[in-house]
This record gives sequence, C-alpha cells and structure tokens, in this order.
Amino acid sequence: MGDVILTMPLVHVIKKKRPDIRITYLAESPYHTLLENHPDVDTILSYDPSSFLSQIRLFGQMMKMKFDLSIDLFGNPRSAWLSFISGARYRIGGDFRGRKMFYTHPIRDDGKSKSAIQFHLQYLKPFGISESISDPSIYLTEQEMSWGRSYLEKQGFNLKKPIIGIHPGASWPAKRWLPERFSELGEKLAEKYQAQIFFTVGPGEEALVNSVIQNCDCQANTPELLLIRQLASVLDQFDLFITNDCGPMHLAPAVGTKTIGIFGPGEPEIWFPYSKEKGHRVVHKKIDCSRCHQDFCDDMRCMKAITVDDVIQSVSDVLS
Repeated sequence: MGDVILTMPLVHVIKKKRPDIRITYLAESPYHTLLENHPDVDTILSYDPSSFLSQIRLFGQMMKMKFDLSIDLFGNPRSAWLSFISGARYRIGGDFRGRKMFYTHPIRDDGKSKSAIQFHLQYLKPFGISESISDPSIYLTEQEMSWGRSYLEKQGFNLKKPIIGIHPGASWPAKRWLPERFSELGEKLAEKYQAQIFFTVGPGEEALVNSVIQNCDCQANTPELLLIRQLASVLDQFDLFITNDCGPMHLAPAVGTKTIGIFGPGEPEIWFPYSKEKGHRVVHKKIDCSRCHQDFCDDMRCMKAITVDDVIQSVSDVLS
C-alpha cells in the first residue's frame, strides 16, 4: 500500500510537465484500487502475482498496448522482467546488479539522504524534468465519502465530536508499538479530548486489535476488516490518525488526515515524508540499534523507549 502511494508524486510531476502523455499504472491486486479516480492516471492494470493465469492475461494486455516508455519503480526481478516484455523502446529502472540489463536507462542512486518520494523522482532524469515535490493523494468520490460517514454513524460515532483513529497493527512484529500502551493511549485521549476512538485493523490483526480494545476503557468501535477504499473513506473522517509504520500510515495523509507515525526499527526520514505544516508528526526514539530494519526483535528496545506521554505530546502539538 505504502509503496504505491509514495509513487503518486512522480506520476503527478510527469502529467503536470507533459499533459499529452498517457499514463498506464501497473500494480498488484488489490492495491491497484488506490489509483481509481486519479486524474493523472489514464489506465490501470492489475494482476495477482500468485496466479499464473493472471500473469499470462497481463502479458497479453501489455503486448497489445504498445508502450513507448516504461518506468520500473519497484525494481525487483519480476518488475524488471515486466518492464522488458512491455515492448517499450525506452525503459527506466534502478541500476541494480542483475536487473539493470532489462533497462535502457538504468538510474544509479546518488547516495544522498532522501525520502522515498525524492528517491523515485530521480527516475525522471532521462526526461529532463527537474525534481518537484508534491504530496501523494487518494481521490475519493462523493459517494465514497458519504459511505464513510454512514459507516461511522452505524458504528455509533457522532460526526460532530472529535474522532481519533488508532492502528495498533503492522505487517512486521518489530514495527508494532506495545499493545498495552495503545490501550492506555486510547483511554487518555478519550479523557483529555473527549474523543471517540476508532481502532482500524489489517488482515491477521484481529486478535491483536481486540485485545487492545478489551483493555481500553473508552468508547470504541467493533473492529472490522475493510476494503482499501472503504478504509480510506473512513480515515477521511478522522480528526487525527495514530499508527505504526505500515500501509495505513500512508493512506491517511493521502486523504488529508493529520497523522502521527510511531517508528521503531524503520527510517522515518525515508518512510514518513509528510510535513509538520500539514499536521503530521513522527514519534521516534533514537537508540544505539536504531534503523536496524529488523522485522522481528526479541527485546523491542526502540519501541519500549516510546512512552504514552511521548505520543500524547505529539497529539497536543497537532490538535493545538
């Protein structure tokens, strides 16, 4: 989810500089739905990488479309091969060993510290387009926004009172802040701001989120797994969203919701390119083993170093 969202600024820059270019975006299912209604994307292609039939169907589609140019922003062996078989005369991708042979214009990273958005914008060098930063955006329809409001009301939420969203999950255990601290956070937010607390949940996170809610003495929802655009329409209604480093952390800013990202082993300077001016904040404690990139960790020192009061301080800063 985050990977797709963080490429949207590059798509916007291309379309802004060259509105005559027709852009086709290829993404794995179900994340292709993030591009629906996007004004800079003309055609969306999707496929299921676990389905051989889906890949065969995709090959056929790509051969018929006769692309002039392809940009591979993912840079793994599969995406490099797809770029090659697209038939595009010009192919831009990363200067990675074993894969750069598939591109006519391999791009080498300059080694400077940069966000993921800035990293992608390097791929515009062959266009002669100078870098220009813009924020990722998800484009919801009026019908989708109305669905989000109705969904919250059915869950017993008053849209005239503050709603704060909390996401306790993450794909990798090392990126999850302690569940008991999420419970305490929910209680304190409800007490201090008279806020209604909505807990979001991802696939396989149901037990985790239920345990957080059971230990939180606050008004909360019954967690339910939503489709990506349904989740976006709900996030759109929040006054604030607090989350671990995961997909929904990128989805909330993309619909314009102020977001607080809790970081442990990751690199916020790369993966949280969202500005303070728009109400976004990072909570991160730098320790001697920070930025280890581990998906699993026995002691979770970086997460334990973040207190509930640390997060409350960021909330106060944003809501003030």
